[in-house]
Amino acid sequence: MITKKYGNILCLRLQHGEDFLEKLIEFATENKLQNAIILNGVGMLKDAEIGYFEDGKYLKKIFNTPAELVSTNGNMYLNQDNKPEWHIHVALADKTHKMIGGHILSGLVWNTAEIFIQTISGARFIRESEDGNLRLNFY
Repeated sequence: MITKKYGNILCLRLQHGEDFLEKLIEFATENKLQNAIILNGVGMLKDAEIGYFEDGKYLKKIFNTPAELVSTNGNMYLNQDNKPEWHIHVALADKTHKMIGGHILSGLVWNTAEIFIQTISGARFIRESEDGNLRLNFY
């Protein structure tokens, strides 16, 4: 992972074979982030597991072959143990240009992934139980 910071904008280049979510959690932990918003992300992923949330669980689909990471958005929050977690959605395209999207559950970087993140000074995002569901709250 290669990183550079410009004010409250963080630029990450994830490298071939790196675990997409693991590296984002590692980055948030090392930088003691209280919040983060993915502004943009492109590249490629392999073995990407995508979820669609229904009736309290994810319906999953796995892209085993490399797919273009057409778009990425999401946020980082602190869980109930004060550890960073990410809620990220992606749009992927295979070599026939067929698209699939949803919540990313896992995946490996194929070739590269370029992610641009913004933080908000003084803000904390925390996912908490509300009406039997987890909801993002802002502090």
